[in-house]
Amino acid sequence: MMYTPTQLQAIATLAARRAGEHVLANLHRRGDVNSILRTDIKHKLDVEAQEVATSVILSAFPDHAILGEETCDAPLPESDTVWIIDPIDGTINFFHGLPLWCCSVAVQYKEKTIAGAVFIPEMHQLYEATCDGPALCNGAPIHVSNTDQLDLAMLATGADKWDLGAHSFKFMRRVSEIAQRPRILGAAAVDMCLVAAGRLDGYFESGIYLWDVAAASLIVERAGGRCEALKTYDGYRMAYLATNSHLYDACRDALLPLL
Repeated sequence: MMYTPTQLQAIATLAARRAGEHVLANLHRRGDVNSILRTDIKHKLDVEAQEVATSVILSAFPDHAILGEETCDAPLPESDTVWIIDPIDGTINFFHGLPLWCCSVAVQYKEKTIAGAVFIPEMHQLYEATCDGPALCNGAPIHVSNTDQLDLAMLATGADKWDLGAHSFKFMRRVSEIAQRPRILGAAAVDMCLVAAGRLDGYFESGIYLWDVAAASLIVERAGGRCEALKTYDGYRMAYLATNSHLYDACRDALLPLL
């Protein structure tokens, strides 16, 4: 790899910030959608924010590959280094005016995440990490919680948008059985950054995508937590768990039998 994690991190942070700033400057266009379904919204600002982030990255590294949520069906150029972009994670939140949405940018080298940034514009929070440094929020080090009793833990979860029936709700029920009442915030990367900052004790979702977790997973790990895809599916989709180091094994053991 020709570049250091710190060099890659600087561009990841810049790309996430620029994408988020573009969306912030266009909040008056919250209703400007390409399509809207009960389970999903395709927003014009999603596409524009990804283009902004992509431009920042390719200006610095023109030979690197880009995997973005809005272009995930396109074949990837051959490259050991791949940038993974979620331009607006939490699009439904954004559409309805909730501030829990973010812009997420990660860079992987040979499928290992080297650097990542998650910018939550309306909360004025920038989370970032490199594979050899601490996790930071607005430049200050963060750490996962010390909660070690699962029944006293606060976990976040979410529903698989393609399966809002019994499959998704069995996981929500299980989380509510093993811990305090679950939180459903609607943005995976935001959830995971809150785990990294010790404000949540864990996060699980049964149908999430690589671009949702690529940056945030590194941030959780560098904050002292643990992350893992408990099951992988086709098309970058997975069941994913992130917790502090004390709760991981118990959460995994409780959820794995349902997968």
